[in-house]
This record gives sequence, C-alpha cells and structure tokens, in this order.
Amino acid sequence: MIKYTADEQHIATLTLNRDDKRNAFSGELAKQILMCFADAESNGVRVLILRANPGVKVWCAGHDLAELDLAKLDTENAIIEVAKKIQSVPFPVIAMVEGSVHGGGLLLLLSADSVIAAENAEVAITSNKLGIPLSLELHAYWLRVMGLHKAKELLFTAATITALDAYHAGLYNHVVEQGRLEQVTNEIALRIIECSPAAVANSKYQLNLLAQQSSLGELDAVDVRERGADILNSDDTRSRIERLLASLRRPGI
Repeated sequence: MIKYTADEQHIATLTLNRDDKRNAFSGELAKQILMCFADAESNGVRVLILRANPGVKVWCAGHDLAELDLAKLDTENAIIEVAKKIQSVPFPVIAMVEGSVHGGGLLLLLSADSVIAAENAEVAITSNKLGIPLSLELHAYWLRVMGLHKAKELLFTAATITALDAYHAGLYNHVVEQGRLEQVTNEIALRIIECSPAAVANSKYQLNLLAQQSSLGELDAVDVRERGADILNSDDTRSRIERLLASLRRPGI
C-alpha cells in the first residue's frame, strides 16, 4: 500500500501506492504510514516527502468507503491519526501533490508543513453533499490554513477548485508544471536540511502549538457535537450515503 525510502542526506520519501483504490485511506494504509513515520523519527530523518506514484489522476480519494463507519468518524478515523502524526513529528513533512485530492485527503495537506502541487492538483470536499458533519477539530484545520471565505465556499458547495485557486487560498505553497514537481520539491527539502534540525523542530512545534489555540467554551463545544450527531443520524444523511454507495457498485465503476 506504500513505498518508503530514505537517502544518505536523511530525506525520506513515502509514496502512497494504492492506485487501484485511488489511494483511499483504510485502517491498514494508515497503520503502514504510521510505522514509516516511527521509523523515520527513530532514524534521524530530516525531511519527509509524502507523495503518490507519478502520473496518477487522483493523489488521494479520502476515506475508503468500504470501511466508513459514521458512528466512529471522530473517534476512530485513520486520516486524523495520520494528520496528527504529521503535525507531531519533529521533522518537516512536504506533501508533493500530483492529481486531484478529495474529502479526507485534504486533511493530509492541511496538516503538512509545506505543500508543493502540480497544475492538475484540484481539490474538493464533499462531506456536506453527503450530509456528514465535520467536527470542530476538522473545521479548525481549515481555518488554520485557508481564509474563512474560501473554506466556506469549499464546504458549502462541495465544488472542485483548481490548483491555482488552492494556491491563492493558502493551501498550496507552490504550484508548478508537472515536469518540475519533483525538482522543486527536492530543492526545498535540500534547503531545509541546511538549517539546524533542532531549530526547525522548535519552530514547527511552536507554530503548530499557536495554531491549535481556541477560545471556544465547553458549552459551545457540546452544542456543536450535539448538532453534528443529529445531522449524522438523520434519514437524509443515510439516504445520501446509500445512494453514493449504490452508485459505486454499478458495473464499470
């Protein structure tokens, strides 16, 4: 499901290798990724590049619908586990994105330290189209990286935006031609390893710590959770998900 290498300069590359499932996140995929992060941390990796196989049309399709359990979406979520690990490891994680990114796959980009994208790296999140409410924690990821208005547009419309739009919204650091994607990503990785690893790790820790601060009171948090539970358990949400799953079971899809 993944490929992992590390070179003599301590630059690691973790490649999503589940092309037949459009790199949809399963529990097993998340487990393998977390093992690679543990290995990278114990072996002094300085930068990790997270990518898909060259030439793919979809970088990550989000959650594996075959394992989607609405009751455990906030408590046992494979993508959230990986996103938290991306934020907690001391070395920078660069997402190198070729192909479109959907749903929960965007959480990997929102939690990465830098995102270098090809011109075909469109993004879309369709949770509201399915009637699946995002938690406060997930909404917070959007606001840490993107402007409020663009985040609302993506969430309210479930529409796809171009790589250039994502760049202007703050999701991507750079958008480059597909043929230059690896070159630009490697150049940035090389510049990072010229800096003090301890200083870089400290900057990452402090910036993420500041970004995670929230002044939301407990009563408001409880209200948000209750609203989400009502939406998640509604007939409308269940019928929307059933229609999606039925469409994916059609021959040829």
